[in-house]
Amino acid sequence: MPATVMLQRLALVLAITAQLQHETSASRSPSYPSTTYAKASFIPPAAPSSVGWPSAANPQRVMHRIATGYGTYTDTIALRARPKKAGGASASSSTSSSNSTKTKPVSKNGKIQVVLLKSDPDLGQTGDVIFVSSAIFQNTLKRNGKARLISEEEVAKLEREKMEAEEEMKAKALDAKRLIEESGGSCNTIPEGDRGVALAIVRKAGPEGNLFARVNPKIIMDELKDKFASLESDVWDAKGVKLLGVKEFEGGDEVKKMDVKTVGKYIVDLTLGKGVDVTFVMEILAE
Repeated sequence: MPATVMLQRLALVLAITAQLQHETSASRSPSYPSTTYAKASFIPPAAPSSVGWPSAANPQRVMHRIATGYGTYTDTIALRARPKKAGGASASSSTSSSNSTKTKPVSKNGKIQVVLLKSDPDLGQTGDVIFVSSAIFQNTLKRNGKARLISEEEVAKLEREKMEAEEEMKAKALDAKRLIEESGGSCNTIPEGDRGVALAIVRKAGPEGNLFARVNPKIIMDELKDKFASLESDVWDAKGVKLLGVKEFEGGDEVKKMDVKTVGKYIVDLTLGKGVDVTFVMEILAE
């Protein structure tokens, strides 16, 4: 047999033997408990590489894909929790920021400053700014919704609003005084004989001028509201509006309790609040 033919047959046997050894070793390759194996004909060896980042569903794990000459397999490993970036929002930071926006108590002589949300007979009226002990505030006022803490900035704002409201009410009181004086003449500047009647009230009376029912301060105020209805209601409903006195037109004697019992003319002193007073003539007429 020629040498060339023998060499070709030997090479073929070696190739078949190598192929059989390769398939046998591939079938006996070790398995790994935490891997998944995908067979491939041939993949060039490559270094391990990371694929992706932690997901929202599983943020603490990351996947690795390993490439080998026999295929690929994947595995996951746990990652340590990464620290939050500087400036990132957190529960503690949000809590501290919300606490910082709360009103800081203003203290004086061991007491804290509060504003009353409801009137209290022992402490004051709604809107009053007072100082109370912390125990009274926590156990009584705050628990019953009667008061809340108030800062100096809020106090200053309330003071400005109060001054503006007082100036507005004083302007309205001056308008009311002007209307009353124009209707009958100012008793402070016009001689007695020339004074006009600013308010006339008609009531039932006897032959000698005695009234069947007295005209008291409430009736006088109601008659003023009716005659000067063009004025805003808060002018007459203001806290300081009241009668100061009623005197007889002739002689100037004071009428006791400001209860008028007979027909005639009278001098009425009225305060409209905010330091605004007016004096006018009232006449009681028989019906």
